[in-house]
Amino acid sequence: MQVIIVEDHAFNAYCLTSLLQEVNPQVTVTLITNSLELNDYLSHSHADLIILDGDLGASDGLRCNGPAVADSLLQTNPMIPLIVWTSSPAMRAAFASVFAEHQLRLSDDNCWPKMVSTDRIRHSLKTCSSNCRSNTHIYQPIRARL
Repeated sequence: MQVIIVEDHAFNAYCLTSLLQEVNPQVTVTLITNSLELNDYLSHSHADLIILDGDLGASDGLRCNGPAVADSLLQTNPMIPLIVWTSSPAMRAAFASVFAEHQLRLSDDNCWPKMVSTDRIRHSLKTCSSNCRSNTHIYQPIRARL
């Protein structure tokens, strides 16, 4: 499984990489620090899963923070499962808003706190692997109101 971690802090990326590889030694991780690198990577490479930090330190007008990146990914690469990785209530709310715009909702499978357990990672990876094979989403759709 090819996993991309989009995280601007090297220590956080290292810790999550270690946890992912502890849970599943076959996971291959690519570390990306910002939205521009992610766009470049996806233009020529494949990903089975993207784990996206909320605050990517974007303040230069060229790069985007996690919710804007999620919006772009859900438009351009909707079949790549996306897990948001943040403990910030404000970022979670921003991600939830973006997901809702795409008729999706955050769940325990696709929204992790920074202090994520190996059990939660294991469950999410199993869900993602099943969904990748069947071409369904890791996301839960928002049911239309009748």
